[in-house]
Amino acid sequence: MKTVINKELLFIHFDGRTTPLQIELVREWLQTPEHQQLYYQWLQEWERQHPQIITDADEAYQQFLQQIDATPQPVVVRPIAVWNRWKPGTYWMAASVVLLLLTVGYLTQDYWLMRTIATEYGEIRSIVLPDGTRVTLNANSELQLSRFPFLAPSRDVFLKGEAEFAVVHTSTHDPFKVHAANDVEVVVLGTEFVVNARRNNTRVELTKGKVQLRYPTLDQISTLTMRPGDWVNVSAGGQAKRGHQTLEPTVATGWKNYEYTFQRTPMPEIADLLNDNFGLTVQLDSALARRKVTGTFHAHNADELLQALIELFDIEVVRDGKAVQLKSSDPNQIQ
Repeated sequence: MKTVINKELLFIHFDGRTTPLQIELVREWLQTPEHQQLYYQWLQEWERQHPQIITDADEAYQQFLQQIDATPQPVVVRPIAVWNRWKPGTYWMAASVVLLLLTVGYLTQDYWLMRTIATEYGEIRSIVLPDGTRVTLNANSELQLSRFPFLAPSRDVFLKGEAEFAVVHTSTHDPFKVHAANDVEVVVLGTEFVVNARRNNTRVELTKGKVQLRYPTLDQISTLTMRPGDWVNVSAGGQAKRGHQTLEPTVATGWKNYEYTFQRTPMPEIADLLNDNFGLTVQLDSALARRKVTGTFHAHNADELLQALIELFDIEVVRDGKAVQLKSSDPNQIQ
């Protein structure tokens, strides 16, 4: 029967009373990030319950002198074999503890070295990085950056989701790099652009300045330079599509003001947007799946965007929590 890793077992482990088999089970249990958080939480609780003993050297010396006066008999000292003091099991225990600590440090290095800033579904958040760069995170997005920027020679961030960047040009000309899905890198000195890294696809839209885009292909790293108005989509496998948008630059970042602009956008893409930004799972009937949408809609939440679609297409909505079914009231009217 497999040993259950719980707080009681870890307290025994912190006391140094676990067996090599139990230590190996704890090491396997720590492979999960949630377990790593519990480990440090219970370690702090154990340390609070087991404070270190602070001794009084003067008092101990006086007690020692009293013991000498009370026991004048000679003390026979018997040598103890070194091998008896350090049994083979002790070496294995020490090695297992060291291995466990190294494993925990390796598995949690991202937590200690990287800071994570994330948004919930429907939340939009603006932050200013230590170098002065402004980042606006769209809903359901995550940005990672170094906790210790003085240790990193360049300004590197890692994005999951969508964000707008207004990069500050430093006096030392340090490059700013955004790492996104499919090993895509956006390298800039000072500019404004949007990166959308969702669904195993990375889309970069340049508003101002100039950026260099790097992405892996089959046998090399491809590089291209973007200018204002350019957009590039990079999918898995290094397949890149490039174009130039005729819309106003603010359209790409309209979501900052809860504004969504569609130009003959297929309904399945809008269903994906509802899933990415608001966490809804949208199911379309065959007639709606062929429909395209053009227009600008203001929506602070999923319900407002759904209501706009209802009024536009005269559709029926069946909702069960986060699951939504959209059905056309008259399939013959939707082509």
